[in-house]
Amino acid sequence: MRIFIYGCLTLLALTGCSKAEEDSPIPNYRVYFETPYADYTQLQNTGTYKTYTNGNGVYKTNTYLGYGGLLVYRSFDGVARCCDLACPYCYVTKGLKMEIVPNSSLEATCTLCNSVFNLQWGSCIATSGPSMNNYMLRTYYCRDTGSTILVGN
Repeated sequence: MRIFIYGCLTLLALTGCSKAEEDSPIPNYRVYFETPYADYTQLQNTGTYKTYTNGNGVYKTNTYLGYGGLLVYRSFDGVARCCDLACPYCYVTKGLKMEIVPNSSLEATCTLCNSVFNLQWGSCIATSGPSMNNYMLRTYYCRDTGSTILVGN
């Protein structure tokens, strides 16, 4: 019995101390955002999206929009989701903060490297371009409160 307990504790120590792998190379910037009610009503339908960057609006105090800005959308499974607007490939290879551009099919394309990211079910993975098989968009925690969408990390 003692060997079993020591074995479990050793296994817990080995797995509990490992660093979690990052899915996206985009830096982990602070994120806190609450959608305005008018935007919330627009984001009720599947396939809708809104982008938020530091230069395109007036936001509440203590709002943080991540590294490249935020893309808040309603995926095809009806869930509110959010990802960073920065292209991970352009960040890694060129050190640039290139903004992805979403469309009504819930795909987002980088205007520089032409990587296409699939947002339809919330995975934010690259389906074509140089990001494919290497990088995905940084995703953030989203919560639909019934009157707003809260985004954070």
